[in-house]
Amino acid sequence: MTNTFLISEAVLRSYTDINNSVDSELIKNSIRESQDIGLQALIGTVLYEKLLDLVDTGDIDTAPYSNYKTLLDKYIQDYLIYASYWYALDSIYLRSRNNGLIRPEGGDNSVGVERELYNVKRQSVKNKMEYYSERLVNYIIEEQALYPELNSSNKLYEQNPDYTTQYGSPFVFRKSGYLEEAIRRGYPVYDSRYKNFPPN
Repeated sequence: MTNTFLISEAVLRSYTDINNSVDSELIKNSIRESQDIGLQALIGTVLYEKLLDLVDTGDIDTAPYSNYKTLLDKYIQDYLIYASYWYALDSIYLRSRNNGLIRPEGGDNSVGVERELYNVKRQSVKNKMEYYSERLVNYIIEEQALYPELNSSNKLYEQNPDYTTQYGSPFVFRKSGYLEEAIRRGYPVYDSRYKNFPPN
């Protein structure tokens, strides 16, 4: 797990409705999880570690690395705001204690949120997270020449970028014969990741 944060706690609080009374440690852990689990899966281990190194050394603000600065400021941070919030919601809603899982009640006049309302809130945050993850992945696919680290992983423990989409067609062709048959019958078939290429 990393100790380098690509967004700050202050940014997360200012762009979401996370109250200032929420424990800073919960926020920091959610940022770390969103980076290590969510972001690393999207952009791959090698590019992820390159960004962490550039932030650690301060080189990300220098001219030779302006493309990485653009990636971080315009795409990654938007994704991390909602991914961190999504990871934080479980800890905000439920806490582990010696006597098991408890739901914090807050002050004397606070009323705990019912699970159904919590699920609605979590789904709303997830929808925003997925929008920004789709935007991030589309950008790195289009601009992958700027980021040679995307396809340079050669170790088992390094993740490759996940370019799959869960927002495209509900029809999944598992065998190539079905794909060719759909094209032969005139169905427009294309990969939603590459919108600039016309359907077959």
